[in-house]
Amino acid sequence: MKKIVYVLTHDPKERCELVSTVFAQALTALGFGHGCEIFVLDNGIRLLQPEYITGLKAETFEPLVELIRYYKDMGGKLYGCNPAIISHKIAVENCMDGIDGYVNATKLIESSVEADAVFTY
Repeated sequence: MKKIVYVLTHDPKERCELVSTVFAQALTALGFGHGCEIFVLDNGIRLLQPEYITGLKAETFEPLVELIRYYKDMGGKLYGCNPAIISHKIAVENCMDGIDGYVNATKLIESSVEADAVFTY
């Protein structure tokens, strides 16, 4: 099995199509049997707040909430950047369920070094 890491830094309200594309690509990779990890950093950290992304839908994709649910249901890993959570003053208890961890650079580096491919958005 190949391992793919995605690094997502964009605010989902500002770049809904791009954020949806990341999850669509990851869903395709999972469908081919690859392992996937998505790391959400910088302004992308808002993605982890259900009330922030409710109703967001890019024209050519399912609603973002659904894409994330499909991704998690298929075994995809989703990590939030702990420093980004702090700098954006987001309470972890206000984030969606099913986050695989709030991590720092160490986890991102370890996963990236072990990955067969790393994509940054």
